[in-house]
Amino acid sequence: MAKYYTIDNGSIIIKPLAFMAPIGWALVALFLLMPITIVLIMLKGHVQEIEPKYFAYYFMMLPFLLACIPLFTYSRRKVIFDAYQQTIYLKTIFGQKALMTFTNVADIKCQTTFGQVYFIKSKDDRYGKGYRISPSFSGEKDKEKMVYDNTVLPEIYKLLSSAPATTVADNNKILLDAGHLSYYETTPAGYILKPASVLKFLPLIILFGLAIFYYWYQAFTKPAAAQSDKQVSVFLLIPIVLGLLTITKRVVFDTVQSKIKVYRIGFVFITYPITDLAGFNIVRKTHNGLYSGTDVRLKFIKPGRKQQRELTLIDFNKTNPIEPFINETEFIIAKTKSGGG
Repeated sequence: MAKYYTIDNGSIIIKPLAFMAPIGWALVALFLLMPITIVLIMLKGHVQEIEPKYFAYYFMMLPFLLACIPLFTYSRRKVIFDAYQQTIYLKTIFGQKALMTFTNVADIKCQTTFGQVYFIKSKDDRYGKGYRISPSFSGEKDKEKMVYDNTVLPEIYKLLSSAPATTVADNNKILLDAGHLSYYETTPAGYILKPASVLKFLPLIILFGLAIFYYWYQAFTKPAAAQSDKQVSVFLLIPIVLGLLTITKRVVFDTVQSKIKVYRIGFVFITYPITDLAGFNIVRKTHNGLYSGTDVRLKFIKPGRKQQRELTLIDFNKTNPIEPFINETEFIIAKTKSGGG
């Protein structure tokens, strides 16, 4: 692997995707050789029989060659740790932007994603994926990972430690005590989690609404409706019920009974004693490899049992609001445990 980092007294520059350039050149060479190889096979190696028309095959390769361009652009990305500005920057072919200041760095973690990769996270987004600051390593015994662990990583920590200590006044608890809640509403019984907007379910409501209208129209207007139409019409009652259960879900932190109650269609569906609470579980979801949201869940374990239950509180499309939400939820939990006092 070519050298992907530069360290001097005032900065560290890392090209975490530098390995993409050799891959890009290999693919370009492959796509350029493929047409001429096909032609030579067709002509059984008679080079003198090659005619200009055969070079039309290169037009077929053009989309594949263009698809290689991102490999070269991403390979030029640089993460810059600037000691003079006390800031971490991301430089791309489109320019340079600040990612975070040294004092705002929350953590550096090695994660498994197409190999082992180091990511740096901001205090403003602890539960996000973070920013990549290393190439992919095959494992703990990878020589390049050992170089990174023993050379690059210590220098990064050394640079980050040069940031001056700062003390930020925490006004969060004062605001919460004053009733400034963003995700919860105060009720006589305690606190209720604000439900998701109906607009979130609007596409599904429209889709199922059209399907239900069509099949029920067929079932009730045809002189002799087919048996399959009637079966589908009855089957459509299932998503209607599930939709109602989802849309009407309400999570209430009952400070009087020190319980968390889940309501559906206005009735108590399930109850969790606050004493069984075992913490949070942050679940990052993907669909076909694409990020589809992050769930914030509560974990519950009954005394004497190992089986764990989970309650999904909210689903975020972005990870930035997760920490403020958890802080507010912890405040609500403390109130619920103390009976609202």
